[in-house]
Amino acid sequence: MPVPGGKGDPRGLIGLARRAGRLAAGDHAVRHAFQQGRAALVVVAADAGAACHRRFARLAARDAVPLVVWGGKGELGALTGRPQCAVLAVTDKGLAAALRERLSAGAGGTGAESGGEPFVTQHSHL
Repeated sequence: MPVPGGKGDPRGLIGLARRAGRLAAGDHAVRHAFQQGRAALVVVAADAGAACHRRFARLAARDAVPLVVWGGKGELGALTGRPQCAVLAVTDKGLAAALRERLSAGAGGTGAESGGEPFVTQHSHL
């Protein structure tokens, strides 16, 4: 497992996306990114509510956007300059691909990737 903040840590890519203006943070901003067709990767906090998981799983499945469950609301919030954040969307395809690769490799945090199968299918209990 990479050292937090080190090479291979997904936190660095999330910070880069934020600084580059390629990150939508929060429910409203992520839904807006979907409406504009800009969402390339969705990250939902593991401790986000079931309704949040369902909402973004449906949007991601509808638009064929990868969805990853990773980190907690506090951790995502810290990465976005907020107290808490339940959902993020990366709007740059290159950054999204690199982040998805790091997250699916299990780097730097707890979570699971949808792996192309809709989150709702994998987690029908939600």
